[in-house]
Amino acid sequence: MMMGRKKMLIAAAIILGLFLLALGAWLRDASNLASNANTASGADLKNAWSPAVAQAGMFFFIVGLLGAAIFVEDIDIFVRLFLLIIAFVALLLVLAGSTTIFG
Repeated sequence: MMMGRKKMLIAAAIILGLFLLALGAWLRDASNLASNANTASGADLKNAWSPAVAQAGMFFFIVGLLGAAIFVEDIDIFVRLFLLIIAFVALLLVLAGSTTIFG
């Protein structure tokens, strides 16, 4: 069974969002390395790049979840509700601030 264009875009948005979240966490950890700890580039990674990449990841993740809940017609109504609840919780994480994503 072939996947439609909508489903491929939704899957790509979710995968891209999760990848960018992981990349943001990796950048945050890389800023705490001994070679970057007290440098301007380490502070740049910690305060600018990692939150920006993580927020972009959350955006794509939420768009993918909402797209799956709204545009995929052949899933159960409870799965749609579950996807909407997960998207709402992810949106609350974004609204609470980027410190709640990585701690």
